[in-house]
Amino acid sequence: MKVIAFFEAIYFAVYCFFGSYLNLPDKRVNALIEQNGGFIYGVCHPNEDYDLLAEAGLQWVRFDIPYPYERDGSLSRNYLAFKERAQGYTDRGFKVMAVTPYPRDYINIGGFHPVENAEKTQEIAVFLYNDLKDITAAFQITNEMGLEGFMSPLTLEEAAVFIGVQLEALNRVTENFPIGYNSADISKNLHKLMKPYLQYCDYVGLDLYTGNQGKAKASAYADKVKELYRLTRKPIIMTEFGYWSEGGPKSPEQKAEILGCYGYTSEAEAIADGENFIAKLPRQFQQRLRDLYPDDEAHWAELVFSREYQHFYGETAAETLEDIPHTPEGQAQYYRRVIPELQKLKCLAGLIIYCCQDMPYCYVCGHSWCPFETKWGLLYPDGTPKPAYYAVKELVTGM
Repeated sequence: MKVIAFFEAIYFAVYCFFGSYLNLPDKRVNALIEQNGGFIYGVCHPNEDYDLLAEAGLQWVRFDIPYPYERDGSLSRNYLAFKERAQGYTDRGFKVMAVTPYPRDYINIGGFHPVENAEKTQEIAVFLYNDLKDITAAFQITNEMGLEGFMSPLTLEEAAVFIGVQLEALNRVTENFPIGYNSADISKNLHKLMKPYLQYCDYVGLDLYTGNQGKAKASAYADKVKELYRLTRKPIIMTEFGYWSEGGPKSPEQKAEILGCYGYTSEAEAIADGENFIAKLPRQFQQRLRDLYPDDEAHWAELVFSREYQHFYGETAAETLEDIPHTPEGQAQYYRRVIPELQKLKCLAGLIIYCCQDMPYCYVCGHSWCPFETKWGLLYPDGTPKPAYYAVKELVTGM
């Protein structure tokens, strides 16, 4: 048996390397697609306009599972609300890809370190599966480890163990239920650390936003998918991808108007009034400064303006994917360029768009004019379709 396993491993190593270049079909990818009832077309952070999602052929939805317990050990209200919401989608024929909780939740709510007490982390993973297996269709183990905001307070090595021990535990109990993990872009160091645990994965997810902040080609998406496939030798699901419908550099007049909202006529004036200026910022922005620069409070006012592309002004790069502008029409054009590139790939089992609906303000900085976390949606804030919605519908359903 060991000899057979050895030659099978060699076969898949060679196949994944050359097969990705030649775009050859992989039986494991086909098996996953068949298990999922077809190629995944989905959307992140959905709203409850079920008919609108179904009309666009988006039969999968992806959103987060809250930490399941209160500090006293009872099931949390947020978790019970998640179950009710997931049930609503399932009852209407949708499939839910559920993202399991973040490391900080185990520490802040659970009161234990999720790696140092790995057995307890595994127990929670198994509980979530047993409690949700009838109303969810797949698990993604946490989200984008390697990014400080999601991974904190773990190191990258600890994050890999955090993912891996949950995959190992779930592998023992799941049946016809895909489990995997994801990364932002190609986090090679994370995937190298995950090698001992890849045997427990049914897929590896990729979150990719190439071209939002710099010059790129649509083919870069396919290239990254193939690179991850060669790196992990697993079916790939695009767990997030998207494009802003607003963005670009801000003119001096626009910047002056934003400064005026805070009562200043120049950046220098705001910096000179440092403590008062910081106190005027939305609480989300203040928290971001605490998280990123906890020991540099005296220079927070300067740091607000120090980055090339800033949340304060909501300013993004001038260069984009194939010069497609960040406008509602440009967002639709992005999907028309990128989705056909991805649909050709034999190593890909699904596409999940980020995201369903525009948000009224950026959760990172609190500004309504900042596109970073507000302008990804296929729908406007009021729920009406953007041009991108119709582009996706056309590409997914052919209608």
